[in-house]
Amino acid sequence: MEWYLSAHAPRYAALLRKVEELAPPRPRILDVGAAYEVELLRSLPAVVDRLGFPDERVPLAEGERHIEFDLTDAAQPELWPELDGYDIVVCAEVIEHLTIPPIHVLRLLAAALREGGWLIVQTPNATRISNRLRMLMGRNPFEPLRDDRRNPGHIREYTVKELLGFASSAGLETGGWLTADYFVTGSWANRGLRRVSPAVPRSLRAGITAWFHK
Repeated sequence: MEWYLSAHAPRYAALLRKVEELAPPRPRILDVGAAYEVELLRSLPAVVDRLGFPDERVPLAEGERHIEFDLTDAAQPELWPELDGYDIVVCAEVIEHLTIPPIHVLRLLAAALREGGWLIVQTPNATRISNRLRMLMGRNPFEPLRDDRRNPGHIREYTVKELLGFASSAGLETGGWLTADYFVTGSWANRGLRRVSPAVPRSLRAGITAWFHK
């Protein structure tokens, strides 16, 4: 847990800045596949509900609820839970783990937003420079799938263009997007890439953060 928090701290900072920019005072937030960002979102302050598998590592606070739902069932609208009226929906580092096209999940999350609400998505960039370098060296840039139904690893990573296309098909309007080298692994290669990140084309940076308006 401590390693993960350290490695993802810059990503969490980028997420919180965007939520603070878009959210009204004391927002209702739905965190999809909720993880350690819950505590940050609560600090706004906000009521943070969760959608997905339960996670005992982050207990519910007073007034919050957890909606247990297997996101692979998002392909069947008749199975969707009742979700509506959220000011912000956060889907951070989730869609790359799904075995269904993300369009189904984005349609579900669009339905969970109030009119004027925002969906914020974070996901690794499939075309990041580290992936390209590994492929040039004849190495597979993607980890083997794990034997864990709840966390199988990265099934499919996406590009910015793909993500924006999915959101448009889900009836959402793109508010903006950024790419950043905000994963900190501690390796010499990672340190080098992060150092030169400002000079790297946007399409080659490691992570995508995009926000979509209903």
